[in-house]
Amino acid sequence: MSTRGWNRLDDTEDYELHPTAAHANYDTGRIARSHSRGLTQSLDDWQNLIPDRRLSDISAAAPSHKPSPSLPLGRPTVKKRFHTLHLFAAAISLICFALASTAVANENISWRLGIKNYQLIVLGFLLGIMNLCLGSVVPTLLLHVEARFGSSTLQNYNGILRNEVSTSGLSPLWRIVLSMLVALPLALSVAYKTFTGGESTKKIDAATYIGTATYYGMFAQPGLQLLGEKKGTGISLFSNATLPFAMASSLQNGSEPPLPAHPQAYGFNILLLNNETSAALDAPQPSYVSAVQTLLVGGESWNITARVFATVATYNHSRSQDPDKFEEYFGSFCADARASSGAYTHMTAVDGWSVVLLNHASPGDQALQYIGLTPDPGIEHRPPCSDFFPYAKLYDVNRQLCQGTWSITRGGIQLVEGSCSGNILPPDRQEIIVHNRLFLGVAYMSSLVELLAPFVTTRNNSEWTSPYMATGVAAMLWSRISVVNSPISQDKSFIIPKELARLTAEEAGLVYPVVDTAVYIRPTLRKSGLLYFVLGIQPLLIVIILILIASVFHSTPLDKGFGLISILAGIDRQSLDVLAGAALSGELKKTVKLVMRPIRDDHKGAIEYYVTTSSRSAPPIPHGKLSPQTLYH
Repeated sequence: MSTRGWNRLDDTEDYELHPTAAHANYDTGRIARSHSRGLTQSLDDWQNLIPDRRLSDISAAAPSHKPSPSLPLGRPTVKKRFHTLHLFAAAISLICFALASTAVANENISWRLGIKNYQLIVLGFLLGIMNLCLGSVVPTLLLHVEARFGSSTLQNYNGILRNEVSTSGLSPLWRIVLSMLVALPLALSVAYKTFTGGESTKKIDAATYIGTATYYGMFAQPGLQLLGEKKGTGISLFSNATLPFAMASSLQNGSEPPLPAHPQAYGFNILLLNNETSAALDAPQPSYVSAVQTLLVGGESWNITARVFATVATYNHSRSQDPDKFEEYFGSFCADARASSGAYTHMTAVDGWSVVLLNHASPGDQALQYIGLTPDPGIEHRPPCSDFFPYAKLYDVNRQLCQGTWSITRGGIQLVEGSCSGNILPPDRQEIIVHNRLFLGVAYMSSLVELLAPFVTTRNNSEWTSPYMATGVAAMLWSRISVVNSPISQDKSFIIPKELARLTAEEAGLVYPVVDTAVYIRPTLRKSGLLYFVLGIQPLLIVIILILIASVFHSTPLDKGFGLISILAGIDRQSLDVLAGAALSGELKKTVKLVMRPIRDDHKGAIEYYVTTSSRSAPPIPHGKLSPQTLYH
């Protein structure tokens, strides 16, 4: 038989027999004879072959690998108020907060990050780092709180160290606290994304972006050239310009909206300066607008501000200032118009009323426009001048210098604000009004009826009557000139008067270069105080935690390194019997308290731990306090 020994497995215990045990006084002859009987020998027969001394022999066997004694490996220390790792976590967290705040507050940085939601990505990354920093200091505070004010149970310490809400035996309060700590980063990751609706801006050079000089003039809105400038009467441009104005100023729940106190922009290029004056501003060249739109992504826009020319209609107060002269001039003016074709026109509106338009015969000076709502004389008849006179309102039309700001998005262009200086342009720039073939009455009566008809019925006493008439006159001349005289018009059937033909398009003010100011706008997060709070709550918690640990809990007998090693290093071995049976499960049937007992001798000390059973409702067991500047083992 081999002298190396052999192993015997008896139910649940495994014993190893060493060479010394192999020389016991067993009857090897009997074993050999039984072995010759074959492999069918029963287990009871084998056991009968072993003498009664076998258990004592096996119990004398020693483990095959017994650790040799070694020097203590623990590192004694003095409890610090602040640990380098905690300070480093606080510094990193504060730096991340500063970077996150800069990514929101700084216009240039937030504008650059706004592309493809990079701002959200950066803030999410920084919040994640701040959460890691918070997670490195929170357990230390929670352990101190449990030791100082809690029941100091092993189950609570275990749950805090493992950060597991479902830990067996964890108290309900700590389950709530740990659940809140788990939910905090999730809530913050959702909260900061709710501050949408902000924007960041950057002033840019438009010519650098689109590669060409910028031109403005009497252009139709992009996409309407085929309906307006290249072939047509101008009615489509008139409707497109006046519709936003009419919708914004219509009755609201049956009540009149208030007149704007300041210049108000509507649609593509209408600017209501006051209740008596309205302007149709020249606009950016369509190719310029299209080039900008190709650069934009969803949510982005350009705001372009330029000093441009405008067609301005202003109510003339000569009737009230000199009634006799006004009446005399009107009589002569109306008689000449009745004798011409298309200078004195009317169209039936509703409820026995009609719209009348009176101007000079074309070609001629269109700077004066009489317009009014009069009793309808019938479809086949024009009202006599004397019948129209009481209702006639005179508007002066000229070209002025104005300023406008347009917003260009991927979906279109819109005038957002503007102003006019009141400075009338030089005579050459007025030629498109004073010497032109426009035939306004022939083309625009149906459009004027549609615009003004409500003011003879539901809005007959409205203070918006004059703004509507001024807007209609300004839009009428702007849209007609844009069709007849546009430099990109393909309709050559209009005969240009010689006074106007001598001028180039730029000299006449139809198209001209402008150095505009462009602002590139990108959607970003709103610069809200609540957003900064969301970004800064984790660094704030870290600072508060470190202050509490350094002040309130400095004498509590545990430190940053509290855990399995520190407990094993100071545990009272005799108290561990109550933990028997939990080696694999890690679960206890009852609440077990961990008591900490600091021991001090001169400037050296030790911390002794022992465990004891106690009800959760029992009063806390005092742990004692650490002495300052004492080296604890």
